Amino acid sequence: KVPAFETSDNEYIFETNAIAYFVGNSQLRGTTVVDQARILQWISFADNEILPAACTWLFPCLGLMQYNKQSCEKSKEDIKKALKVLNDHLLMRTYLVGERITQADISVFCTLLSLYQHVLEPAFRSPYENVNRWFITLMHQPQFKAVIGEVVLCEKMAQFDAKKFAEHQKKGKDVKEKGGKAKEEKPQKAKEEKPQKAKEEKKKEKPQKEAEEAELPDETELALAQEPKS
Repeated sequence: KVPAFETSDNEYIFETNAIAYFVGNSQLRGTTVVDQARILQWISFADNEILPAACTWLFPCLGLMQYNKQSCEKSKEDIKKALKVLNDHLLMRTYLVGERITQADISVFCTLLSLYQHVLEPAFRSPYENVNRWFITLMHQPQFKAVIGEVVLCEKMAQFDAKKFAEHQKKGKDVKEKGGKAKEEKPQKAKEEKPQKAKEEKKKEKPQKEAEEAELPDETELALAQEPKS
């Protein structure tokens, strides 16, 4: 399962928030129980209130998903509601929790990043001055720039790209068909090369081999599905 992290003690941790918690210092995690709870509150807010709507809005624009007007319009309204919550909270605050950057800021920033890059054009984002100030403050931090580079804010809202969507669909179909042919050709090739006697002796092993071969296309499709998210 990805993302995954291996510690120096050969322990394994998966999921972004868990890994971030492990590698972060006490300041990022929160120095009091109340701060820790508030940090978790904003991480959950990013995952549940922003991310689903962001994906529904962004994926068609990036050619990763078919456009649905009703779903897209609802996602825009959901993003507006989330930005309003953040904007009100940041009215008298520089950061989401406390006086320094915490994991709450990192998680919410990363969830909003693609929105600011692709669809939050000036007219859309202008009502949320406090969020914009907070976002720009973070994106100029050296530690942020070292990871994400220079961020260019959206000037014109991206729209559904039918051509990109068709290209992604074709690419996925080609990979799937290639995987299907591989499953058909490999057993046939083995059948032609092996003598009948060897074939009978290894008959019990065949189901296991076929199962292993059948897994390959699924792994390829999974990698393809994960690629656009990176």
